[in-house]
Amino acid sequence: MNNIDPKHVIAEVAARHGVKIDADDAMMAIVSLNQLALMELMTPLIESMKLIGSELEESPRMADYRASEALVEEVRQVAAALRAEIQNDVERARANFCKSLTLELNAVRRRVTRLRAVSLICAGILFSFGVWMGWKL
Repeated sequence: MNNIDPKHVIAEVAARHGVKIDADDAMMAIVSLNQLALMELMTPLIESMKLIGSELEESPRMADYRASEALVEEVRQVAAALRAEIQNDVERARANFCKSLTLELNAVRRRVTRLRAVSLICAGILFSFGVWMGWKL
């Protein structure tokens, strides 16, 4: 804090109140005492204000940092949920594919079994016809 100019104080008191005081007057000691008391009170206050100012400057950065951390965490949670949902969809698709493949294989097996049965019947009929023709000739 700047020191008070005694000449300025003397001139200001004379101008406002019409009272002439000297630089050696006790009134000037009171002015100096007030100045020292103000400096003692204002110095910690100014330091606190500087600290608060620097904290306020830092505050948006911290808010951005916290917001980005929250966003990253939310993205991780959404990604995990999406990954789980995709995994569930893949499992359901695999199960449906296996089920449809099993049904198709069973249908093919039934057709092959019928074809074998028809083939054996036809072979039996042809064999029987061959035996019957052999007796007739």
